[in-house]
Amino acid sequence: MTMIFIVFTGIIIGVCISLYGWGLLLHRLAKHPSGNWAVTITAGLGAIIFLGGVFNLLRFAYGWTFDILLLIGVTLAVKYHKFKPNPLRKSKSEWFYLALLGLFIAAIMYFTVQTQLRPKVFNWHDDFEKYFAHPVRMLQTGTLFGSPLSALGSETLGGQAVLHGIVLNHFPIPYINSVDAVFGLLLCLLLSVSMFPPRIASLPMSLVSMLVVFFIYPQYVNISALYIGSAFTMASILLTASVQYENGEAENLPSPVLLGLIYAALVAVKSIFIVFPLLHMSFFVIALAVSGIEIRRLVRWSAITVSSAILFLLPWILLHLPHYVLSSFAKTPPGTIGPSDEHLNLLSSEPLSYGASFAHYTFLVTATAICVFGIVLRRWHKPVNYSRHIALAGLAASGACIVAAYLLIIALGPTINGYEHSLRYAIPFLIAGAPIILSLVYLWALRDNSLDLKLLFSTTALLFGVIILVSFSKSLKNRMHQAYESGSAILAFSDLSTNYKYIKYNEEVIHGNTKSRIIAAQKQIPPGQAVVIWVSTPFYLDYKRNVIFDVEPAGIANSWAYMPEADYLLIEHSGSAVRPLELYLENTIAPGRHDQYISQRCIAFLQSLETIRQNSDELYNDGKIVVFKKHIK
Repeated sequence: MTMIFIVFTGIIIGVCISLYGWGLLLHRLAKHPSGNWAVTITAGLGAIIFLGGVFNLLRFAYGWTFDILLLIGVTLAVKYHKFKPNPLRKSKSEWFYLALLGLFIAAIMYFTVQTQLRPKVFNWHDDFEKYFAHPVRMLQTGTLFGSPLSALGSETLGGQAVLHGIVLNHFPIPYINSVDAVFGLLLCLLLSVSMFPPRIASLPMSLVSMLVVFFIYPQYVNISALYIGSAFTMASILLTASVQYENGEAENLPSPVLLGLIYAALVAVKSIFIVFPLLHMSFFVIALAVSGIEIRRLVRWSAITVSSAILFLLPWILLHLPHYVLSSFAKTPPGTIGPSDEHLNLLSSEPLSYGASFAHYTFLVTATAICVFGIVLRRWHKPVNYSRHIALAGLAASGACIVAAYLLIIALGPTINGYEHSLRYAIPFLIAGAPIILSLVYLWALRDNSLDLKLLFSTTALLFGVIILVSFSKSLKNRMHQAYESGSAILAFSDLSTNYKYIKYNEEVIHGNTKSRIIAAQKQIPPGQAVVIWVSTPFYLDYKRNVIFDVEPAGIANSWAYMPEADYLLIEHSGSAVRPLELYLENTIAPGRHDQYISQRCIAFLQSLETIRQNSDELYNDGKIVVFKKHIK
């Protein structure tokens, strides 16, 4: 495992250098100084996602194209990075600061690599049925565009599939978990300490900030974009609120191009993340207006930022545009909304089904809000230069955004998945907001001229950070124990993910004969023919051999979903991961309206499949997978 850690560390360093190079190029194009190296790396990641959208739109998103992008990034880093002479002149205190932080990060990453680089257990629905298949389709066909019965274009535009594809191009498919659970976490750790000067005075808050990222219970349930989303959120906050101008006199508004790029990348990896850019941009513009920024300048900056975000998101929108156009003409079947007895108590200490409690996350949000309110109230009317006033406006806007995003997503619970399950969509913002905002408050406090207030705010920010660590320490202990007990899994549905039968099913999918069964079934269909396929492991399909319309529940519920023209159907009708009809019936009265609607649409789809089956010839049936061909009219 030590050798794996060393090799992976080398790969990560190479990737970070490449992303840094792309970030430097963006800063040059945007004519914005690259002050924060971690934000520069994150901007480079956003550039890769944007270019991934362009390649997908052009049907050119193959593995070698992304390899070329990474090599170009390394070249850009060498070309544009200004190497500082005599780096060994750092004081002993600076070396001690860097060494201690590096030791903590290395320890966290060693545990993470050991348990999450290639986990033995995945989510048998979201991962195997959905997210695994996306990069496979892209690398084989050059584009993610495909089935109208897939969640692509709705739940995700494809940004995370691009990152998964870069890994899958060189490593077995279990390694795609490293994109978020390992690299995403590392990027968050680096961002959480990137704003601190390397001084002993910064050390307590630096350590707390970094540990808060790791300690907050992430409610991980699949290989989605939890930490990647947190990283983009952190970068957005740092771009608008970082205290990096000591003597500036001009109105140093953050680069609208860089901010727009990061907003777009955030939305591209997970559609629900659009909540943050909308709220953050709105609050920031309001805070800037209140702070006295010239309205004409503010309007121009806002227009460029929004236009940049749309431009960087445009390739993904155009990729899925045929489905969106179809959606505008589709008549969405009405759903019957069932009753829900779920009650919301944001102060409840009762354990949630996925771990921790509402009280944990509510305290985290409250602590963040208190610190922001205090420092803004203290510094708002003090005579500071424009740049620092803008940074203070960014801090106020970011704090308000984190609170609003948390409350909004929870309030939308009955519409989405219910209060408890919808909380998961807010956690990336909390993982990003708490450490970054508490750290910025701490830095603002150190710059205060009043010793009493300096001690008050710095101590308060540090104390709140320590309380957050203590409150999540038990869940962290359980998480680490589960990882070692199950052989790597930290999935939040711990009862199932540590179950012997569930682990055996995962082993069968990854190392057993599941792949050979999928291949054998697909061979019953002539090459080049279109086929509708609903199986639990579609990532084993050959997307080049046939025109494949893969099916999964969230895709069935899309407003543009329809049964495409195909003479062949390949359906997995029994097996451990196949949802029985009874489960869909039960979920029609689930807490969230969206979940209810998905179940209703799946029931209707199963009924349509039965009608088609009665008018088809069965070509193949191995007891779990059946292939049939429609009667020729």
